[in-house]
Amino acid sequence: MSTYQWRGRVLVAGALCALLTVPAGAVNALGVAGMGATAVGGAMQGMLANGTIKDPFSADDAQPVGFGGLEKRVTENNMTIKVLERQLVGIGNTDIDGQFAGQEFSAEMMLSQAQGALAQAQEELKAAEEAGDAAGIAAATAAVQAAQQQVGSAQASIESIDEAKETAQRQLDDQYASLEKQIENIRQSLTVAAQGVYLALVSLADGLDTLDRNLDSLDRQIAVMEKQVEIGMVAPLTLENLRYSRTTLTSQRETLVTQQKQAQNQLAMLCGGDADSRLRITSVPQVTSAQLREMDYEDDLKQALDNSYSIWVKQDEVRQASNDYEDNVTSTVDYYEAAKLDLENEKENVTSSFRSLYTDVQEKQRLLQEAEEAYAMEEKNFAVDELQYERGMISQLDYQTAQDDLAAKQDAVDSAEIELFTAYNTYDWARRGYIGSTAGA
Repeated sequence: MSTYQWRGRVLVAGALCALLTVPAGAVNALGVAGMGATAVGGAMQGMLANGTIKDPFSADDAQPVGFGGLEKRVTENNMTIKVLERQLVGIGNTDIDGQFAGQEFSAEMMLSQAQGALAQAQEELKAAEEAGDAAGIAAATAAVQAAQQQVGSAQASIESIDEAKETAQRQLDDQYASLEKQIENIRQSLTVAAQGVYLALVSLADGLDTLDRNLDSLDRQIAVMEKQVEIGMVAPLTLENLRYSRTTLTSQRETLVTQQKQAQNQLAMLCGGDADSRLRITSVPQVTSAQLREMDYEDDLKQALDNSYSIWVKQDEVRQASNDYEDNVTSTVDYYEAAKLDLENEKENVTSSFRSLYTDVQEKQRLLQEAEEAYAMEEKNFAVDELQYERGMISQLDYQTAQDDLAAKQDAVDSAEIELFTAYNTYDWARRGYIGSTAGA
């Protein structure tokens, strides 16, 4: 951003809530915003002023953070991710062999005893046959048969235990792989949420700068109108209405300041901070021309399909359905065929969403170009106004209004730059495998 880097838009409460929407599981410290920015902000400021409640963020203690460092902060410090990673370690440390060791030992002992009994019965049968003892032969033969059954039973137990152990290990491996994928998806989701809050803070800062400029403009108008009231050119009620407008604008500014502090706290918590911490933005991200040139729909779509978590989930369901059919868990192939259809449908959904995201980047790029052209035209108009002011052809108030008009056009450029970056960042996340629920909407 250029000269008017932080100037921009005044956000209404609904837009702010939309920008600050975070995935399930993320801490939402801005639910109050949905109650109406003006009402809640005014009430809160009134209570703070009257000493009814204490502002938890009264001190200017927000720590700086850049947009580029958010992913690393979330990955390393977010408590939700830490908990899930500990669970993953627990699964990885699970000793399946140890769990089945007792059963294997018992089965092997039974087999050894049965084999010993079989050997003894076979020796007794041999001795009876050599002695020609018919009764002994019959008894020994029965003993051999009983021992053989015991050996077979013990061997079947060992095979059953081996199969159960293999199944348990396979299920544990599946659980580990599934949780690992879930953690990566949640990490991406929380990072996107943090980036969304960061960009909301950019908009809040822009809104505050716009309000400050509007307040300055009102102050100039009030000063002029006070003189006009003195000489009878304007009715006092007109001046009173203008002063009331300033009061309203001041209240709106206080609301944005409150929302800014809350957003800073939410950003800190997404990055692993506690309920009393805050982070403040230090840089405004921009898309480079090189990044835009490198966009290739076909190649990027292939990456998106290969990396998509939602597609991986459907692929895993196909695998499970196939295994269930092969293992006779289900008696028909219907579930397997349905899972394959569901997978193909999800691929189409991802493709459609990705196409919309690609198109959105192109649209935001076009809108930025329009805003830049409008600013360039306003610069020419301002140059004329500036020359007329220097020659005494227009008043100082008219000149200051022209400055405000130029700043407003710069606001539009700044806004378009942020919107282009947001569109590109969303596209880039889709390429990496994460498409939010609002993508393509």
